[in-house]
Amino acid sequence: MDSDIQIPLILDGAMGTALMMRGIKAPLPLWSAVANYENFDDVIAIHKEYIKSGCNVITTNSFRTTPRTFRKAGYSNSNAVVKSEQSLRLAIEAANTARKGRNVLVAGSIGPLEDCYEPNDFPGKSIAIDEYIHLINIFNHQAVDLLLYETMGNFEEIKTLLEIDINTNKKKWLSMVLKNENQILDGTNITEVFRLAYNNSVDTILINCSTIHNTIRAIPKIKRHWPGKWGVYPNLGEDMPTKDGYIDSKINDIDIAEQLMFAASKGASVLGACCGSTPDTINHIIKNLKIE
Repeated sequence: MDSDIQIPLILDGAMGTALMMRGIKAPLPLWSAVANYENFDDVIAIHKEYIKSGCNVITTNSFRTTPRTFRKAGYSNSNAVVKSEQSLRLAIEAANTARKGRNVLVAGSIGPLEDCYEPNDFPGKSIAIDEYIHLINIFNHQAVDLLLYETMGNFEEIKTLLEIDINTNKKKWLSMVLKNENQILDGTNITEVFRLAYNNSVDTILINCSTIHNTIRAIPKIKRHWPGKWGVYPNLGEDMPTKDGYIDSKINDIDIAEQLMFAASKGASVLGACCGSTPDTINHIIKNLKIE
């Protein structure tokens, strides 16, 4: 590796993919949220596998642990709140159990309120404020090191989330999903997101669950328009995954790892992978970086 390349933080890979490889179903709309209480030991084991692969940031399995999602799955309003909080707290517990005794950060994952590939389904500011305040308040009182707002593709949703006035001492990472190298999914230019993030004290900007091609092509724009830390964790698809995470044509781990070295050479502070990735993917990234 070029000696001038800064060693980035290494984020873990996909949880849903790893669960399905173990034969555990992750059906929509709850996706992997049910695994927190039905397959708690497996969630811990997967976190441990990613840590063993060399990552030093693991993400809570909380992408779909919202009352809204449980209501969509048929739970009553009161039961949706109870089950979603149970799933969320178990997700945090699983991550902390897995990292015990190791120098590993835990990122509290918060995803879009609706489908991450359908930005027009954003339910609106007033609903989002209530639901995000509920989630952030829980994370604020739990052992997570940072908040990761990930797979965000709607500008109004990002704006609502970042402008929630909750006093927290946790760093904020914002990760966008791209339509192309210039726009997030709803068509907003990524420079508008950079401006909003800068004005709301985002610590690190990331691109996730986008194709490696769009991810790499967006890096020059990040370098020109974002003054802070940044990173990438693409999915492994030649094209975008389906809503349930299925990838029709998958790029192999070695090729993904090699292409991510371009991001490393440009100063990425965080590297990882998203849908379709496994601990082997992360291990290949680390081998390319020659991290001892």
